[in-house]
Amino acid sequence: MKNLTLVFSLFLAFNVSAQYSFRAYNLNVKRGQEEAVVKAFTEFSEGEKWKSGGVMLQSVGFKNDVTHRILVWGDPENWGTERERTDEEWDLYREKMNNYTHPNPIDNAMGSLLGFSEGDWKANRLARIYDVRVHDPVKFKSAWDKNVKEAKKILGDRRMGLIRYEVGGTPGATHGLVIYGKNNNDVQVTLRKIQETKAFKEYISSRGKVEYIQTYTAYTAVRFQ
Repeated sequence: MKNLTLVFSLFLAFNVSAQYSFRAYNLNVKRGQEEAVVKAFTEFSEGEKWKSGGVMLQSVGFKNDVTHRILVWGDPENWGTERERTDEEWDLYREKMNNYTHPNPIDNAMGSLLGFSEGDWKANRLARIYDVRVHDPVKFKSAWDKNVKEAKKILGDRRMGLIRYEVGGTPGATHGLVIYGKNNNDVQVTLRKIQETKAFKEYISSRGKVEYIQTYTAYTAVRFQ
């Protein structure tokens, strides 16, 4: 995708490797223009076939000056849609989005998807994201993978994943921890069940130093791939 200046888990319904990258673009949608943004995004994205990955629009909560974001993900060696969009299509899309958003915030991000458990994204659209600073990435990744493996029975069709920020993102954060559920209460109950397990206690004790920087939510409105 070229000239992508207005588009923003995370966060996916299948297992991914570090070969998959993501780009996250934050938006500040004007009050009363939420439906117009969904319509403009859908008209621009619907019907396109992606070489890998896809794109989705999410509404964002508890993150200052951010109301929505667009997430693009895929293999950086096989990126974007099969059909190259024309300059006219891009210009019209940007014009529409500029009419509905202002001012657009910072903290856009690029990075890698380090792994997501499988699940049903349509049934579980609400994500809680913990942006953290990991001091020992190797130790942390090993502990994280073991915890997710043990949590699968509790997660059911919910997804849980890990991302690494490489450009931009929440200042001070190196990684994002993501868990999806049906709504905020469902996510909270699921987390409590996981935190009561022996595997979670082992994860906390073996992951190394981790600093929590920011926590926010994201709800998947529409998604194409």
